[in-house]
Amino acid sequence: MGIFKNIFRNNYKTPEFDFIKSYEYKDKYFSRIKKWNWINSEQISLIERDENGEIKMTTMEYWFQEMFLDADGQKTINDYLNVLVKQFQDSKMEIPNNLDKFMTETIWSLKTDLNAIEFTDSPVDLNPEYKNPVGE
Repeated sequence: MGIFKNIFRNNYKTPEFDFIKSYEYKDKYFSRIKKWNWINSEQISLIERDENGEIKMTTMEYWFQEMFLDADGQKTINDYLNVLVKQFQDSKMEIPNNLDKFMTETIWSLKTDLNAIEFTDSPVDLNPEYKNPVGE
């Protein structure tokens, strides 16, 4: 069985992730605070009104979209790193050494640049208008 053990074992090591250990917001919960809708089966767009009352739609790159959709208010940023690690492991993909830094930078950009998520000190239920796509 020794030879088969090596074939089926995940050979990717989980990095240490030193960045997250000192990240100021690692224990914050993050949740969606913008309306959104599916454009097609793979892409969403954020929907809001601009200062003139015009509807503005914003599409996002893959990881921004994934992290926005995962912003359910029920897990901390630190917990979310474990979710991402498990996704890499389940996909049998190598886990990037800087995954923690990349993740926190993406979440921070969702918060500050797109104003699409918020941080809280405890778990929150999503506002119904942000939980599902517009029209559902």
